[in-house]
Amino acid sequence: MSRKEQRRQEWTTRVADYQSSGKTMQTWCDENHVTRDQLRYWLRTLRDRSSLNSTSSSAHFVPLTINESLPRATNAPAILIHVGATRIELAPGFDPNLLREAVAALSSLC
Repeated sequence: MSRKEQRRQEWTTRVADYQSSGKTMQTWCDENHVTRDQLRYWLRTLRDRSSLNSTSSSAHFVPLTINESLPRATNAPAILIHVGATRIELAPGFDPNLLREAVAALSSLC
C-alpha cells in the first residue's frame, strides 16, 4: 500500500471517528492532536471523493408527471423539486450553476 493510500485510510478512520463522536470539531481536534484545518480538508476531500464514487452507483431517474390541467400563475416557478423536506423552485431563466451548487450542498448533508 502506498503512503498516499495509507494516509487516506488513516483519515477515513479519523473522519468516521469524528462524525460518530458527537463532539464539536474543536473538542475532537484538541483530543486527537490535529488542527481544525486538517479535519476540514479531509472532510471535504473524502466527501468529494465519496460523492464521485457514489454518483454512478446510486444515481437513478425518477418519473416526472406534468399536470397541465392546473391553472398556471404568471409568477409561479417553472419547476418545483421536492426531496424529503427540501424544496427547490426553478423559475424561467434560472442559473444552472446555482442549481449545481445547491444540489452539491444538499448531497453533502446526506
